[in-house]
Amino acid sequence: MDALPTDEHMMIRDALARFLERAGGLEPAFRVSDGGKACELWQGIAEELQFTAIGLPEACGGLGVDMRALVTVGRELGKVLAPVPFVSTVALAGQVLMAAAPGLCRDAWLARLASGTARAVLAHGGHGAGDCWDAPVFWAEQSGDGYVLEGQSGSIPDLMEADLVLVPALCAGERLLIALEGETVSGHRQLCAPMDATQPVGVLELKDLRLPASAVLDRGTAFAGRCRAAIDRARLVLAAEMTGAARGAFTLTLEYIAERRQFGRSIASYQAIKHRMADLYVRLNRLDALIDGAAAGFDRSAHAPATDGVAETEARAAQALACEELFAVSAEAIQLHGGVGMTFEYAPHLFFKRATAMRALSGGPVAAFRQIGLDLIDGRLSALPVSGPASEAETGLRRAVAGWMAENLTGEFEPLRGRGGAGDGDALPELRKAWEQRLAEGGWVGLGLSEALGGRGMSVGDQVIFNEEYARAGGPGRMGHIGEGLLAPTLAAFGTEDQKARFLPGILQGSTFWAQGYSEPGAGSDLAALRTRARRDPESGNWIVHGQKTWTSLAHLSDWIFVLARAEEGATGRDGLILLLMPLDQPGIDIRPIRQINGACEFNEVFFDGAVARAEDAVGAPGEGWAIAMALLGFERGISTLGQQMGFARELEAVVALARQAREPMDHAEALGRAWAGLRAMRHGALRVLGAVERGEAGPEALGYKYEWSNWHRSLGELAMDVLGPEAAVHAPEPEIARLQQMYLFSRAETIYGGTNEIQLNIISEQGLRMPREPRGQTQSGTR
Repeated sequence: MDALPTDEHMMIRDALARFLERAGGLEPAFRVSDGGKACELWQGIAEELQFTAIGLPEACGGLGVDMRALVTVGRELGKVLAPVPFVSTVALAGQVLMAAAPGLCRDAWLARLASGTARAVLAHGGHGAGDCWDAPVFWAEQSGDGYVLEGQSGSIPDLMEADLVLVPALCAGERLLIALEGETVSGHRQLCAPMDATQPVGVLELKDLRLPASAVLDRGTAFAGRCRAAIDRARLVLAAEMTGAARGAFTLTLEYIAERRQFGRSIASYQAIKHRMADLYVRLNRLDALIDGAAAGFDRSAHAPATDGVAETEARAAQALACEELFAVSAEAIQLHGGVGMTFEYAPHLFFKRATAMRALSGGPVAAFRQIGLDLIDGRLSALPVSGPASEAETGLRRAVAGWMAENLTGEFEPLRGRGGAGDGDALPELRKAWEQRLAEGGWVGLGLSEALGGRGMSVGDQVIFNEEYARAGGPGRMGHIGEGLLAPTLAAFGTEDQKARFLPGILQGSTFWAQGYSEPGAGSDLAALRTRARRDPESGNWIVHGQKTWTSLAHLSDWIFVLARAEEGATGRDGLILLLMPLDQPGIDIRPIRQINGACEFNEVFFDGAVARAEDAVGAPGEGWAIAMALLGFERGISTLGQQMGFARELEAVVALARQAREPMDHAEALGRAWAGLRAMRHGALRVLGAVERGEAGPEALGYKYEWSNWHRSLGELAMDVLGPEAAVHAPEPEIARLQQMYLFSRAETIYGGTNEIQLNIISEQGLRMPREPRGQTQSGTR
């Protein structure tokens, strides 16, 4: 939850945004791109805002190490391609300088950087130097009381105006950090003609440069480790700046297509354009979540040093993703601007050139993801989330859940470990029902429900802990999820006191199981087109229901179903609907299983032919059904998503284990690295959304979660089959592999049920981005 911006971070963001707007927004970038200068920007950031001191030690005049503040500044600068050396001076050189041992020279330079009176760069290699920031390309030899330094760098942004050049060098196999003043290298740096004129670059070439011993700021293995950590922090700030640039390109494109009209309407109303913008929006939200999560991880480790290296790996993944997303968004900016996007007058070319330059200068996304994948294969990294520093109460809860699971998920319940997941939803139903009662006896049902209603009234954070530890222990898919996760909070919000008293106890005791009656053959993603009818019996006041529901999960194993039906004659669309609670064991209801692509029968068709819902079992009044149904779907995307992600992590671990046995594990390393990065981004995104909901600050970002996870999970299934190779053509006898094959087949449904990808993109574009709806056609009644 600590990835959410604090009031202080929002103040930093807003202050910098106002300053950059007064400075002309993109105007300084245009000016510099056309050969001009924008020195006043850096001066204002240093003197007026004092943001050059962010992230640097207070003892040297800085404002303290705060990664969330650093990435906040990086994002805002990126949005307008501000031609200032923030990343090179504060984020990269400043962080590396901090990693050196304290001393007069080091502290004096840090003070100058914090005050904005000096600019600095780190001399590094080019694309061919492996990890260009962390692979020294300079060599030093001891000569008398000093050193002789030589080597040639790659293209270094902001080199030509640097007052300090930090040179990592190797001397007899030992890493040194050498400080060179600008005057010392004035004849050794050469200006290049940059692709991105807003970011001047130069090359440093040293040959037989003699230096005093005092030029060495630090050396040795311990320093090398601190330096790598500093560079990873810098990667995250660079990722934030690139993401900010991608946001800038996205926003100006969204504004342009809203104004541009073709064929008599705004081009923003065309579905092809809306889907492209919505997809980019989800990808940018994913990237922002990863950056914020990593920044929070770095800040936590500053107080309680972490040893798992997750934040550092997330920073490398974020840099790689940012390279790709900036390129994708800027390329689309040109395409969607049309011909004017190719002109110097419009801004897309500035973003595209920045994207091209950063992709070339940052070492390449493929190599970064491949290394993450190799770390997974070699066991240096895990797909399972590691809980960071926590309060005594949080730690105690984790231990309590883990201990209870270890004690109870054994014996008769041992076969349930890892069962009931994607494609396995109808596995061992009676044993899983018994497990629900065991959970209830342990007090682990109704965690978020208020104590007054029989729940435990747990906070969002504590519910997250339970779901993570439950999944970590291999807890089975919950048979009671629809009742506990969907209906119970709906009844708490909209039900009568009588309904709460009658239905909640069965849910909380794990003795009553529910199904969801929403989709119909002609009303899947377009739920408002449903035709199931409910008509009031004038004598009893009960509701008589006729119609059909489909894709009804576990209806054949459930006791009750909640049904969305049309209660008013002649009503269409969202009007005239009602939500009814109905027992499934009654005349007039016929349940027929649907055999799925993987052979399982988790879904059902449910036919209603004069079935009865009692008058007192209607939730809300006729006409209120749509609003209640949508609120219920909102509960579906709640806390349990973290447990779902833990299940995904276990599946990714299984795929990694397969890759270790593959003939060529390296062939799968990049895809594994991408899967890990996507999973971490989803985790941080879900935590951010849940935290915002708890604070009453929920935004449109939540709209993209279903689209994001379903596509990620489908890709994981495809990766599993790629790793299996020819063996994927045969049903595996090994349970772990068989479950992956089931997951692969079932995951094709996940981008369909709950709203297809295409419908999700419509919702994201229209509700999240406020893009115009497609012009609606005419129905027989004249409206639609």
